[in-house]
Amino acid sequence: MTKECIDSKVFVRDFTKELHNNNVAVFAGAGLSMASGYVDWTGLLREIIEDLKLDPEQETDLVTLAQYHCNQAGNNKSVLTQRIFEEFSKTTEPTENHRILSRLPIQTYWTSNYDKLIETAIQGAKKVPDVKYTNKQLAVTRPDRDVIVYKMHGDVEHASDAVISKDDYEEYPFKMGPFVTALRGDLVEKTFLFLGFSFTDPNLDYILSRVRVQYERNSRQHFCIQRAVTQWSGELDEDFQKRKLKQEYFIQDLKRFGIKTVLVAEYSEITELLKKVEERFKRKSIFIAGAAHDFSPWDQGEVEEFCHKLSYRILQKGNRVVTGFGLGVGGPVINGALAYLNDKDKTVTDEHIMMRPFPQVATGGTSLADRWRVYRESMVQYAGIAVFLFGNKEQGGTVVPSNGMRQEFEIAVTAGLKPLPVGATGYMARELWNEVLTSFDTHFPGCTASFRSEFQELGNTSLSLSDLENVLIQLIEKLQRG
Repeated sequence: MTKECIDSKVFVRDFTKELHNNNVAVFAGAGLSMASGYVDWTGLLREIIEDLKLDPEQETDLVTLAQYHCNQAGNNKSVLTQRIFEEFSKTTEPTENHRILSRLPIQTYWTSNYDKLIETAIQGAKKVPDVKYTNKQLAVTRPDRDVIVYKMHGDVEHASDAVISKDDYEEYPFKMGPFVTALRGDLVEKTFLFLGFSFTDPNLDYILSRVRVQYERNSRQHFCIQRAVTQWSGELDEDFQKRKLKQEYFIQDLKRFGIKTVLVAEYSEITELLKKVEERFKRKSIFIAGAAHDFSPWDQGEVEEFCHKLSYRILQKGNRVVTGFGLGVGGPVINGALAYLNDKDKTVTDEHIMMRPFPQVATGGTSLADRWRVYRESMVQYAGIAVFLFGNKEQGGTVVPSNGMRQEFEIAVTAGLKPLPVGATGYMARELWNEVLTSFDTHFPGCTASFRSEFQELGNTSLSLSDLENVLIQLIEKLQRG
């Protein structure tokens, strides 16, 4: 790794912090769409470059070549328009990278791509995208939008207006001035992640340069992920070293614009990085599952105070609580969260606590059991850590383990949550604690000996509820540090 880059762990940590601050934007280039089967710029212009009697593999100034084509065609862009429509009207599915990004709390996307993969992925995540590619669209807001997508070079459905030739780029600051202003504002206010972008776009270079000059020593930090150059088959070592050096100079130059680079060996590593970001982000949301008809060996008041304090401390540490209204547990968990928000004069929002009371009546032709399962799945998807308490219910005059908690555990584990069953509270929580302990390395690969020891303490029946609370907080913090 070049000394000019940042470590991937630093990127995951710092970028996740920005996600929690709700000020992240993504700038997507052609590289983000190529895995779906779309062409890059060279692929788009290959036939046109060959018609100019030039070698597509040797040419890099593609904007100028597109202009040469227009010049030869009498300033006519119809062939370019047709190429855009042919290549980007094909129906393809968003990549895993698109899907991960769409699930994260990213409210602003910028792209130079003509395809519709970003907005398709956002819709797949059950969010409403507000897509902008004309000046007039900037003045209108789509009702109930969740995400705004700026397609600064146009859209495949209006390919004749796409930005592609040198004329288009030279006219852009004048014809599309509102987009320039909007991007400059976002670059000042938001932390960008550049993906699949080569930084050869004249428009972005124009805007970045002006932001740099205006905020030279106070510009916001941004990130980009690039693939490290690799040695081509038959390439001389000397030539390869020169290309590596050139990439290092380029990465160093990006720092002028406040852009930090993460290098990956393979493009597949980008997906792994984004998965780590999503996992780390979700671990600030703690799913608390619990139900108790029987509170022994403690009395009900002690358990309610324990749940109250646990929830309070989780929010106090900058986390979010996700919970239903589980019998005997849900109420005090919610009260603890509300008490913290009241103490801090904060408004009750989903940013701090997600309360999801379970439906009590089967309607609409769906059984209550099926509805509850769907409901549990929807709750769990927001969290990264799951705490399981007690897990018992009254059935036919007898207290039995809660099969609902068993289902929540299975859903949580399948969704990738880290399970923390408090075995000392008995019943289903005890069963789950034993199961996790039996397959500990599967649930917590690479964990430390101290983490394993603390997890074992969750099953220690000689500990007080206050001690169990402290152990839980310590385990949560260790999981969040990775």
